Amino acid sequence: MGNKSTKAAVPVETSGKNRFIFDRKLKKTLLCHPIMFFLFQMKLQGKDIKEWMESIPGNDVDIPGVGSFPIDEIIYYYRKLQFLEQNGFFSEIPQEEMISKEMTAERINVSLSNLRQVTFELTDSCQMDCYYCGYGRFYSHYDKRENKFMDFPTIKRTLDYINGLVNSPLDISHKRDFFVGFYGGEPLLNFSIIKETVNYVKGLKWLHNNMRFTVTTNGLLLDKYIDFMMEHDFNIFISLDGDESSNAYRVLKNGKPSYRYVLKNAEMLQKKYPGFFQKRVFFNAVLHSKNSVEGIVDFFSNYFNKKPSILTLNTGGIREDKVDEFWRTYVNQRQSLYHSEDYSRIEQEMFIKLGSVQAVTTFLFNSVDFYYADYNNFYYSEKIGIRYPTDTCLPFSRKLFLTVNGKILACERIGQEFELGWVTKEGVQLDYQEIADRYNQWFSLMRNQCRTCYIYDQCIQCIFYLDLKGGKPVCKNYMDITKYSRYVSSFLDYFEHKPQQFERILKEVIID
Repeated sequence: MGNKSTKAAVPVETSGKNRFIFDRKLKKTLLCHPIMFFLFQMKLQGKDIKEWMESIPGNDVDIPGVGSFPIDEIIYYYRKLQFLEQNGFFSEIPQEEMISKEMTAERINVSLSNLRQVTFELTDSCQMDCYYCGYGRFYSHYDKRENKFMDFPTIKRTLDYINGLVNSPLDISHKRDFFVGFYGGEPLLNFSIIKETVNYVKGLKWLHNNMRFTVTTNGLLLDKYIDFMMEHDFNIFISLDGDESSNAYRVLKNGKPSYRYVLKNAEMLQKKYPGFFQKRVFFNAVLHSKNSVEGIVDFFSNYFNKKPSILTLNTGGIREDKVDEFWRTYVNQRQSLYHSEDYSRIEQEMFIKLGSVQAVTTFLFNSVDFYYADYNNFYYSEKIGIRYPTDTCLPFSRKLFLTVNGKILACERIGQEFELGWVTKEGVQLDYQEIADRYNQWFSLMRNQCRTCYIYDQCIQCIFYLDLKGGKPVCKNYMDITKYSRYVSSFLDYFEHKPQQFERILKEVIID
């Protein structure tokens, strides 16, 4: 191993002129006196503080931008700095060793045996031609769309394979929900297969899981099939971007608006099955250049008394000739929120469903020494442990996605060139060691960057959203100590201005 390391403690100053020392290793944040902060910065710069103090003429010391202080006070805070150092502060994090975890075939076997969801792309056909579709004009990382439909034998082979794994002793879950998802294209175009799949799933023996069903739909066929989905307690995710003008990008194949058809079906569903609608129906709204966070929130609140999930456009796999057009369509959720006339109201209403609050929550839970993910973490916790490069989901740790062409992917939002296996007429083709080797190869491309990055233990970067083709991907979220200090400052600023959110997050948010 080499000697790459980063400073555990970082100086942070907020817009309110409060100064902190944040120790990433100990997960502690200390509010500092200006003298303490000044001395700590000297220490980071490699200066000899004791030698500096001995060279001070007279009894007063002028600290730029702060004021003048007696030498006795300087000595007091110097001793305090020494005390903290003697008790574990200001160490270095040996990131050469920290970012050294390797994927193994055994890890993949365990993940598959504890799988939470399998999602089937039932068809690549759709009645709509959405301008920003993830399989449309902006993107190049998907297989050619040929109006294919998945057959039931393919689904049966996949379910039988998964059933054998999740019923094995490696499954440590107990009565946890396991979701069978249906995706497209428009999955309701292949509804006969949905019915057959539901009946088959319910006929299998599942030792450890409560079997549930979910569908993501454009809503155009809900009126035909809602009775069956209500009967089998589906979670239904309807794609709708807000009011009519906000849905301008969601058009039918003939170019006409889809809004009134989808709205009519959603209203029908709410009226016919109000209890089911309230509990099991959700809305996905895509943020883009023709709507806003505020408009989306107000629309769903007024029409359906619902809080939608607000999604941003996928930034991976963009065609080179469409980059400019894509970024004219793309809108950042946080920027849209800041431009709202009533930012605070929207944040209070949406809370954890907003990306900005999710980011603050992630920072908080990763930056305090009193949060534990589970009992094992409580009894056997390390402040910072050995980990993989980036924050890429481990294969099958959350989902298995099967495309209409039989490709097995880790999820539906990554490029289809990253297949991990196949489902063929011969069965499920998954080589755990080969998958582990591929992940380790991808991780090796990022390891050196991660080993000097200050946000590595709070990383949110999926490796599949980086350009891996040339073998030299550059992480856009890489942070040196200066950038990381500003990053931490933004979150402490947030809590300084909204202290009530700190308590609300701790009381209401559960990280799964």
